[in-house]
Amino acid sequence: MPVDAAPLSWQEFSVLFLEIFVLQSCREELRKQFERLRHEGMSVMQYEIRFSELAHHAVWLVPTNKERIRRFIDGLTYQLRLLITRERVSGATFDEVVDIARQIEMVRSQEHGERESKRARGSGGFSSVPSGGQFYHGRGRPYKHA
Repeated sequence: MPVDAAPLSWQEFSVLFLEIFVLQSCREELRKQFERLRHEGMSVMQYEIRFSELAHHAVWLVPTNKERIRRFIDGLTYQLRLLITRERVSGATFDEVVDIARQIEMVRSQEHGERESKRARGSGGFSSVPSGGQFYHGRGRPYKHA
């Protein structure tokens, strides 16, 4: 660069660095992985780590904080996307959005655990049918069906 040239932004530097030091075929494969990345099968933390790793290789796809947030939310599961609508996180930073998604995931996990424990407690082998095939009919007297 010429001596009197303005310094590069981080975005510009990253793009130039990748173009010079990372093979085109590798950049293309990492870009495809980034575009296909979805939260399914991962925790929010695992998804965010992978998202950030791949975003470094596709900086032109997420040039602004707003675009980075949009792509992150779009990759979340439907349930999390529904609860973390972009309108709710308007003005938030990427890290704040990730933190909100982690909190929602944690609450949903706790709810699931509570439902499972209630279901397990409720299945203690109780049956509303008396043993021996007897059915009660009338004033507490056993009635045997013929």
